[in-house]
Amino acid sequence: MQTRRWINRYQTQTLVLGNTLLYIEGVFNIARGRVFALIGIAMLLAGYGIANDKKMAWRLGVAASIFSVAMRLTSQGNGIEIIFSLVFPIALLTLLLHPLSRDYQKIWFS
Repeated sequence: MQTRRWINRYQTQTLVLGNTLLYIEGVFNIARGRVFALIGIAMLLAGYGIANDKKMAWRLGVAASIFSVAMRLTSQGNGIEIIFSLVFPIALLTLLLHPLSRDYQKIWFS
């Protein structure tokens, strides 16, 4: 019997933290507006897929975090607001693209 989970604590630490940040950023992005809501839904789906070892979900998570960074860079506001809004999306992208995360998904994800 195959189990479905929200967090896979047996993955590498970078993937577990990235998975958690995908859920958090996904919820916050849904609350930000229509375009960010699409990114947020993609992040939630990617988080669930990563927890269940799906390679396509990891790719979706990377793409959604890249779009999130791009949307924040193109948003209007002063420099400090943009810098603070980039902290979590860049941390998420870094965690997902970390060599431990990439190696783990190459070997174990289906």
